[in-house]
Amino acid sequence: MGVTTAIAMRNSPMLSERKYLPEIMNSRTLFEEKRAGELIQRDEEYLKKMQELAVANLKSLGFFILYFIVILILYYNVLSRIVNHFIGYDRFAIYIVYFEALYLFNMFVYNRRIVKVQMVEVMAPQSYKITEKGILSTDKSGIYLHSRHLINAEIIDNREKKYVEIHSTTSKLPYKIRLYTTEIDRLLEVLDRVKRLESRRQQSANS
Repeated sequence: MGVTTAIAMRNSPMLSERKYLPEIMNSRTLFEEKRAGELIQRDEEYLKKMQELAVANLKSLGFFILYFIVILILYYNVLSRIVNHFIGYDRFAIYIVYFEALYLFNMFVYNRRIVKVQMVEVMAPQSYKITEKGILSTDKSGIYLHSRHLINAEIIDNREKKYVEIHSTTSKLPYKIRLYTTEIDRLLEVLDRVKRLESRRQQSANS
């Protein structure tokens, strides 16, 4: 289980970021957008990408169901017969090896080669708020970003489609967060303020 946990953390860097979520939630709110979803519905290009993503993931789901059936057949007709010849710790060890091997196969072969699940290239919450410690969605998307990642992030605004996009500049925590709002200037000002606050905190911590 240690191997699988280490691989999961490496492939899903946001898992290690969850410890910062309460800090973002409990900080003072500087900006809040409750109607971003309305602007998203007007962005035909973004909606088209989401539709293509939904179709690709639906196909992947079909492959997953078929794969699950094959795994069940393999388990009941092969593994169960093998373990019947062993007892105690030997039987337990066989189960551990089987499930670890299955996980590694899922990670490196099934997910990456057989079924390539399409990930959301740009995350855009339907509603969100900016606090002194970062960005937090207030819908069900679960999007959040601590202010320490804003310092070196690339921030791009699109006034025609009414959004500000935040790009990661590090491969350790890749992300693209798109914040729709009619108040572009105010949002940019607040993001800059959050960056300055975080910069001061880091300087104070290092001094």
